[in-house]
Amino acid sequence: MKILITGATGLIGSKVSEVLRAAGHSINYLTSREEAIKNESNNKGFLWDVKAMTIDPNCISGVDTIIHLAGESVFQKWTEEAKDKIMSSRINSTQLLLNLLEESENQVQHAITASAIGIYPDKWDGQPMKENEVPPTADNFLGEVCVEWEKVGKKFKDLGLKHSIVRIGIVLAAKGGALEQMAKPVKLYAGAGFASGKMWQSWVAIDDLAGIFKHITENELVGVYNGVAPNPIQNRPMMEAIGDVLGKPVFLPNVPAFMMKLILGEMAATILASQYASSTKIEESGYLFKLPQLKPALEKYLD
Repeated sequence: MKILITGATGLIGSKVSEVLRAAGHSINYLTSREEAIKNESNNKGFLWDVKAMTIDPNCISGVDTIIHLAGESVFQKWTEEAKDKIMSSRINSTQLLLNLLEESENQVQHAITASAIGIYPDKWDGQPMKENEVPPTADNFLGEVCVEWEKVGKKFKDLGLKHSIVRIGIVLAAKGGALEQMAKPVKLYAGAGFASGKMWQSWVAIDDLAGIFKHITENELVGVYNGVAPNPIQNRPMMEAIGDVLGKPVFLPNVPAFMMKLILGEMAATILASQYASSTKIEESGYLFKLPQLKPALEKYLD
């Protein structure tokens, strides 16, 4: 297959690209930087500019599937300017792809778009959240972003394409992402939980997340899937597990919620949320997790 990936130089996109190329697929990818363009037999770069709403139409030549991962990071102070960038980067980049498909002859059959489990409201107990097409949503900016992100993504169906959404959890990887940030204070003997420490953390190993995208692509699955591992864990036990793997005790009291809000502002909602999501649907589709348990994942990615 030939697959077009946006966000292919980011944490998730680079791993997805690597896994798909290793499986024999050819990758086209979009970048805003001319110096990032490669022209290899199975890995070709093309320019786009989301602000200017321009895109090289050759990027979809021969492409069967689009995996759309591009978007401004939500892990920054949520100023009004930042909020605008976070929202518009997702909406406008998706619309740019939709415009290209409408205006150009192509053979694209399937579009896979990203979202996040931040769409779900806090959940503290009971059964993990399953993938309702129209779920109850978090009452914060991240919830709003996910709702709008998914809404525009569903327009691929209006063009006659198969469409899938992956709601991504907390991604564990060796470099970049949440785990690197969580491990930093632990390495300095300053590790602690947040607020009550009882918030659920629905995590996923980067290898499994890339595997999920590959599985959905190759099997042409449609619908919504949570990109999370089968065993969520609460915040304080997760921090203690990181400490255990690093050989650094986590003994400090939890950081109070009001302190998190003072430090991070409105963005603290992403840290304090209790996101309890189910992996059952992707497992029932046939995906077999490589790292379903937290400790082996931490041992693989932490040093």
